Formats: sequence, C-alpha cells, structure tokens
Amino acid sequence: MFSLQQIVGQPPRPIEIFDVGAMLEGAPRYSPFLASQTARVTAFEPQELERKKLESSGLPISCFPYFLGNGGFSTFYITRYPGCCSLLEPDSSVIDLFEGIGAADAGGNFHVTHTEQVKTTRLDDISGLPEPDFIKLDIQGAELLVLQHGTQRLSKALVVECEVEFLPLYREQPLFGDVQLFMLQHGFWFHRFVDMQSRSYRPFSSDNPTAGVSQPMWGDAIFVRDPSKLSRWSNEDLLLGSFLLHEMYGSYDLVLRLIAERDRRLSLNQAAHYIQLLRQESPISAAF
Repeated sequence: MFSLQQIVGQPPRPIEIFDVGAMLEGAPRYSPFLASQTARVTAFEPQELERKKLESSGLPISCFPYFLGNGGFSTFYITRYPGCCSLLEPDSSVIDLFEGIGAADAGGNFHVTHTEQVKTTRLDDISGLPEPDFIKLDIQGAELLVLQHGTQRLSKALVVECEVEFLPLYREQPLFGDVQLFMLQHGFWFHRFVDMQSRSYRPFSSDNPTAGVSQPMWGDAIFVRDPSKLSRWSNEDLLLGSFLLHEMYGSYDLVLRLIAERDRRLSLNQAAHYIQLLRQESPISAAF
C-alpha cells in the first residue's frame, strides 16, 4: 500500500508514541514511523531483561523502567514466558481449559515461577513526558488500571491500541467491555480489532493449537478520538491521525474522512488524490 507521505508530505512534527509494555516480540506496529524518522517513542518496560533487549536493539526509543499502575505497591507475577507476566495473578481455572496455553503445569506459559513486590507509578505523575498522539498498551490485563491513572495523557491522544481479553485469564481483570466503556466515557470510539487470537477448548486437539475453533481469547482493540466531533480536532490532529490510521491499520475510510475535513478547512484537494490512489491499490472494493 502507498505511503500517505505521497499525498500530504511528511508529518509537521514527530509523532509522539507511548509504548506501555514494550517487550520486543517482532517489529512494533509503528515501525514505519521509525524507518522514516517521523516518530519519537517513549517506552515503559519494567522487566530488566526485556528492557535491555529494547535498549540494545538500535531502535530510537527512550525507555523507562516504571511499573505503571495506581501509584501504590503491588505484586508482580513472573511467569515462565515473559510476555505473560502481570500485576494480576493468572487464573489457572480459566487458562487450563484451553489448548496451547497453561498455568498450573510448570511447562505452561502462564505458570508463575515467582513473585515480586513492586512500587507502581501513575502515568499522569511522570513529569517531563511529551504529549502522546498514540498510546499502545500491552501489559496483560492491567491496561485499564494504567488508563484510569493516566487520563490527562489519554486526553491528548488521537489513537489508542490496547490489548484486551474476552475471558478473565487473570484474576479480577477487566475485560474488553470494561475498557470500551471507559474509553467511550473519555471521548474515544472503539474502531476495530487487530491480531485477534483464539484457542480451542480441551480436550480438542489440532495441528495448530494457536488457531482455535470457536473461542476468541484476546486481541488488540483500536480506539479513536470521537470522529463525530471533528471540530475538536485541530488541523494538525487531522493530519497526524490520518498517518496513524493509514500506516498502521489501513483504516482508509476513516482516513479519507479526516483528510476531507482538513481539505475543507484549508481549501486543499488531497482527498481526491487519496481516492485516486485507493482505487489503484486498495485491496477492497470501494465507491466514493
């Protein structure tokens, strides 16, 4: 797919990205902005080994060691697979129902090997941070806690990517519906899911245990600042939001709406160019 820079040029300033739970598991979704040197990333990764991997990756990312939360003390559950560690306790009574994941068994990726008492920090209490345009959260069930104590930073964002669960894999964890309601109350619409993951109920067994038959388990929920109130978006917001939604999520319909609004304000004709390129390259059938 074409780059939005072909139509609107470079972003007017670096896109400010917050990455909460920045463990490297392949290239981050915002990699196109790193490659084009059009973003600055502020990352929060409290696990020392994972943070060192990030710091030695060569990626232009500023990394902080904070456990983000409510500002109090909490138990950190360290699991066999680092990507399952959490401020919440894995619930084996749920996890062990499904093929390909496990908690009670020592070989399971959610199996707790030990715990630590940690001091958490409220996102809103950290001084000297830029105002985020995009916030990505992936911290195994504690995402809503971070958002609840980061509403000042959240209010500046245009797009939020939040890992959500549909079943309580961790004890007392909020689920997608809880996150969606909170985000709606704070001026964000749920936009779409990406990277949905499913698993099959045991004793069903398959050659690919990560491709479940029927049960969605978790995924990344994308939220966008209320697009029915574009009067609350500045001209710069419209442009940066377009970059985020085009380059990372292929949300061409919403991008077109943002570009068209910016055209209207500034007497431009970039939406027509966008439509032209979509007709040439878009994998979807569309009428405009």
